[in-house]
Amino acid sequence: MIRIKKSANTPPILTIQGVSETNRLIDFYNLNPTSYSSRLGVLSKNITKIHFDNTIYGDATVKALLKMDQHNKCCFCESKFTETSYGDVEHFRPKKAYKKNGAKSLTYPGYYWLAYNWNNLLFSCEICNRKHKRNEFPLDNELTRKPFHSHPNLLSNEDSLLINPIEDNPSDYITFKEEIPIPKNGSRKGATSIKVFGLERLNESRLENLKAIKLALTLTNIDETSIEEVNSAAISFKIKPLDLIESIRDAKSLYNSAAKDTAKFSLCVRCNFPHLPIN
Repeated sequence: MIRIKKSANTPPILTIQGVSETNRLIDFYNLNPTSYSSRLGVLSKNITKIHFDNTIYGDATVKALLKMDQHNKCCFCESKFTETSYGDVEHFRPKKAYKKNGAKSLTYPGYYWLAYNWNNLLFSCEICNRKHKRNEFPLDNELTRKPFHSHPNLLSNEDSLLINPIEDNPSDYITFKEEIPIPKNGSRKGATSIKVFGLERLNESRLENLKAIKLALTLTNIDETSIEEVNSAAISFKIKPLDLIESIRDAKSLYNSAAKDTAKFSLCVRCNFPHLPIN
C-alpha cells in the first residue's frame, strides 16, 4: 500500500445525483432510525435494509478517475490487474453494514451516508474487495461506537484499525522483510491491515518482482559503451552482446521506475531498495 492522492475535482455524478441520493437516505433513516439498526434480540432479516444505487458510485467517470489517481493499481495490494479484470469501487467505510473487531456477524447500518462520498471511495481488485476487506471495519475503541450508528457520528472520534490510504501513510504502519509484509514497530494497525486486506497472499508475486529488480541492478552496473565489458558480460549471461545491450537499457528503465507510485508493489520495493528514485 502507498498513500493515495485523490483528485480535488469530484466527479459530477457524485456531487449531483450522489448528494441527492444521500439526502434521500438520511431522510428515510430519520423517519425510523431503530428499524435500520442492529439491536439485541432482533434478527438481521427483520432489520430494514438500506438500498443503494450502484450506478452512481460505480459510474464510469468515477471509476476512471479512481483508476487514474491510483495508477491503475489496487488501493490495498498494489497489484496491477486492470488488463484482466474490471475492478471494484471499494467503500473504505462499508456502506450497508460492517463487522466489528473480532465479530462474526454484521452490524447494521453501515456508513450509508458515505456511499456516494468521494473521500470514501477507492479502486480495488476483486480479491481484496470481495474476499478479504468485504465489510470489515474494526476500531481500536469499539466502545465509542454509537448504539445507533448513523450520519450524526463524528468520524474523527473513530480510531480505525485499518489503514486508510487516502488519509494515512501506509509506510508508517507496514514495512517489508523482503517480500513479506510485517507491522512496522509492532503496529497493531499495520498487523490488522495486513490480515484484513490479505496482503500475504501476494508474497510470491512480490518475490518475483524483487528478483527482477535485483537482476536489473546487476545489469545497470555494466557499461554498455564498453565493447570489452559487454562482450565479457554477454559470455557470462550466455546471450548475444546486442541482446545484452537491450537488456541493460530495459534494466535502466526498470531501475528508474520500480519504486515510483506508478509501479506495482512500490512500498515493498522501497523497503528493499531504499536508494531507488521515487519521483
